[in-house]
Amino acid sequence: MRKLFFLLVVLLNTLATFAFDTNLVYGIRQQDSAEGYQQYVGKSFFVRPAYGPLETWKRSGFSYDKSFDDKTFTIKKVTVKDVTLNDEPNKEVTIEAVQDGGKKGQTKIKFKGYEKVSLKVSIWSGVKQWPLIGNMPIVFTEPFNAHKRELMGKTITHEMVKDEYEITDVFIGKENNKENASAAVNVSVKNKRSGKTVTCPYSKVKSEPFKDALEGEYKTALIKVEKPEDTTNRYGETKVIQDAGVDKFSYNDSIIDITIYGTKEQFNFVLQNISNHSLKIIWNEAAFVGLDGATSKIMHVGTKFSQRESDQPATVIIKGARIDDVATPTANVYYDEGITIGYRTIGNGWKTKSMLPQEYRGKEAGEIRLMLPIQVKDVVNEYTFVFKVYYTYFHPELLNTDKL
Repeated sequence: MRKLFFLLVVLLNTLATFAFDTNLVYGIRQQDSAEGYQQYVGKSFFVRPAYGPLETWKRSGFSYDKSFDDKTFTIKKVTVKDVTLNDEPNKEVTIEAVQDGGKKGQTKIKFKGYEKVSLKVSIWSGVKQWPLIGNMPIVFTEPFNAHKRELMGKTITHEMVKDEYEITDVFIGKENNKENASAAVNVSVKNKRSGKTVTCPYSKVKSEPFKDALEGEYKTALIKVEKPEDTTNRYGETKVIQDAGVDKFSYNDSIIDITIYGTKEQFNFVLQNISNHSLKIIWNEAAFVGLDGATSKIMHVGTKFSQRESDQPATVIIKGARIDDVATPTANVYYDEGITIGYRTIGNGWKTKSMLPQEYRGKEAGEIRLMLPIQVKDVVNEYTFVFKVYYTYFHPELLNTDKL
């Protein structure tokens, strides 16, 4: 029953929020009078699959299949009459048409739609929907072909990408790959260099063909290390190290020698004590600051996820020794209950959110910080490692270098 209610809400919500209506541009528009529908007599159209929650051929008197593809029809008669549908007054609009071509015995089709939404909900048979005349899956050839001629051969470019695309086909398809996606103008575009063809809604033609060229991810780079002014050798040396294709960052002063780098979920580091005394990492006071400025405790190797907010004993590193550890923001760690199907639960377990953006937010998304309190004798030195978050492209060879 909940599923039926959800379907009903989706349908009614779509009626309230539908922005661009393909049917409004290329299909039958609901009229104020029976005479208004007569303007469609003599007009040519083709039929197509029904898309989205508003379109259906069911209960229209016509059954669509692929044999109707590439065929056009001309409307010969439109009839409007008052009816009662599901105990509510409604208007039924019937369209009669004949296949174009002028041959004797040519195919005739007939379908009907209604002016008001009419639904019947049943636990046993689900949601029964009657077709809306303003959302019949037909396309008038004259306005559609005019738009197609306008788009065909058009060159599509992106300021950051070297490749150009040419529109080679225009057709009515879905606005996306979702089950309830509505109808939209789609195009096929051909890469002028490689010959590869991409199909997408016309509304996304400025982005979809270039998606692979612009594909990339956010990474982190250590830009500075901050520590108290009274610490000996306040500004240590920082350098970049390439290790198995991963950029790692080395920093050293008179107390520590650390190699550190950030992944999507945590910081990995190897820290060596190069002072003349033992030192401690005070985990309870360590902190992370995210892109949004929010602060969080951190957890390290040996800390159970379920005890991430509990007391974490300090780690002692004697003179000349080192520690190989990680720092994960506790605010990003959570338990996913998963999905229960019958007696099984799948997808459950402890998970960690990314410290980095999952969607493109500009070449540089901001800064994140990791503060490690390191105690030498009775003095606690707060080392703050500041990382910039930047976007890197997987295929820079496909991009205009002056735009990077």
